[in-house]
Amino acid sequence: MAALTGPVVDRSLLLALALVVAFVGFLVLRRSPRLAVCVWICVLAFVPIWLGVNVGFNGNYYLPPATAAGLLVLAALLPIPRLRLSWVDGLVVLVVVAAVCSLYTGSASIAVSALFSIVTYYVIAYLVGRFAPLKVDARWLHAAIAIVFTVVALLAVIEGLTHWNPFVEIHAGNSLYTIWGSIQERGGVPRAEGAFGHSIALGSSLALAVPLTLAAPFRLWVRAGMVLLMLVGTVFTFSRIGMICALLGLVLSILFMRDAITRKARIVLVAVMLAVSAVLFPLVAAVFDDAGSEASDSANYRGDLLSLIGTMNPIGVATSAEKNSAGNLYFGDFRSIDSQLILTGLTNGVIVLLGILVALAGGIILLVRRKASPATIALVAQIPAFATVALITQYSIFVWFVAGLAATTQLLPLNSAGVMLDGHSQEHPRHTRTDARPPVRSAA
Repeated sequence: MAALTGPVVDRSLLLALALVVAFVGFLVLRRSPRLAVCVWICVLAFVPIWLGVNVGFNGNYYLPPATAAGLLVLAALLPIPRLRLSWVDGLVVLVVVAAVCSLYTGSASIAVSALFSIVTYYVIAYLVGRFAPLKVDARWLHAAIAIVFTVVALLAVIEGLTHWNPFVEIHAGNSLYTIWGSIQERGGVPRAEGAFGHSIALGSSLALAVPLTLAAPFRLWVRAGMVLLMLVGTVFTFSRIGMICALLGLVLSILFMRDAITRKARIVLVAVMLAVSAVLFPLVAAVFDDAGSEASDSANYRGDLLSLIGTMNPIGVATSAEKNSAGNLYFGDFRSIDSQLILTGLTNGVIVLLGILVALAGGIILLVRRKASPATIALVAQIPAFATVALITQYSIFVWFVAGLAATTQLLPLNSAGVMLDGHSQEHPRHTRTDARPPVRSAA
């Protein structure tokens, strides 16, 4: 009997210990919303995706570390004051409703897995991003992201120079470590992955952080240095889409983030961008030359994915979906869907896909009208990535966190200098213009 009850007792003790730690953590984080948000960002950036836990009666479902931390942080942030609904909230509801409807329109096992993934990778992260700016200053939040992802970029540069990744040495006995716990190469050169499990996930996440870093309340030379490090970090991922989105995020910020970037700052940032491009272009070109047809074959594969569009359903999983004996989901003859837009249509249906496209178009309109918040600019700069890569590992969680951040910050008021205020105060004297004059009324 001892042999039978021993593992159960050990598992129970571990569960009890985890509950105690979670409760103590909740009490600590409850007293400091800033600490709660900072802990979540650090878990997102520095804890590999394979260090989560299996949940459910049979352990059939997986809870990523950032999601587990997100649940704790959400509990610590509640209650939320003065929550105003956003049209992006409606989009998230549409995604969830479509996933629920797919339980009755197709394969139940595939639909349940898709619904659980949507909640754990998308909804929880969205709610953290949605609520965080209502409890802490949005500018402080930008600063926290800037600092954490500057460290991420520094580690990526070190990894690129030394070809050593400490995160992959943290082993886990699950399938996620088998998938994400190895280092990719391009042209015989190891690609930086950090704790993100994939070079594309790391490069795209660094690119996503660029506009948020430029909106942080630091001096110009500090923000420029942070962005420079992030640009170099994306280069060592040798991810084309990561580098493209990082440069696009920088360019869009320079053009449209007028409230946070002065004319002098724009000149400096353009100079930094040109200098980095000139210095690192030979390295990037040499690696892609050595890779031969690897990059072009990858691009052709993405083009072939368009053939799956005809298998999409209005709501729910596509007719081309199937699971193999190992429980892995495939569509037609394709073993991976390297386009999040196409994958959204295949897993959630055409209606959800159209909703996502409308949301991205709305972001572009806000950008052109110069009403886009830094988070909205960051998402618009990711559109090439959404079209050509899937949301994987922490990158997917980070994207939906920024979506929640964008939904909230677009609703935050501005002071007379055009600077975002947080969810509590209505004025920040340090940023308020002192030369403002009352409006001149017409005699009529």
